[in-house]
Amino acid sequence: MATARFVKAIATVALFNGVLFLSLAPEALASNETDAKRYTMELKTGKDAKTKINALHELGKLASIMKSYVEDALPDIYKGLDDKDAGIRAAAAQALGACDEPAEKAVPPLIKMLKDDKEDSAKIGAAKGLMSMGSNAKAAIPTLREYAADKKSAVGKVAQTALKAIGKKNQ
Repeated sequence: MATARFVKAIATVALFNGVLFLSLAPEALASNETDAKRYTMELKTGKDAKTKINALHELGKLASIMKSYVEDALPDIYKGLDDKDAGIRAAAAQALGACDEPAEKAVPPLIKMLKDDKEDSAKIGAAKGLMSMGSNAKAAIPTLREYAADKKSAVGKVAQTALKAIGKKNQ
């Protein structure tokens, strides 16, 4: 008898939570869309690096939830890869990795950044972007292996982690 009451109580709580979730879900989705538009505007019109970096980080988080949230921001995310500020370049690379862009479009600029950028922070951002792409970033494995060989540098450590995420152990 006590077991039946307990099961009914759990079922009632689960039903209530389900109804609550379904009633609040549209507001949560609308909030994400509103946030994405706001961060896209901050990225486009931001005057300082801190604002743009924050916008890129938030857009990356939203992209990992649903790519459509950041589709309007994608051209600006790609522009961020060439920004004069290394922090913006790093944040743009990480955001791009989270955006689920086609590998043939997103991987080459990240590889280029990893190879050519003079700032380690930007290289780390590129490696983290590739890491976020997982197995879609297989074309970056040779470049990541080059950097992973340096086990003492920060870039090398992130490259090792990226290789594991992509699915290949550092050899």
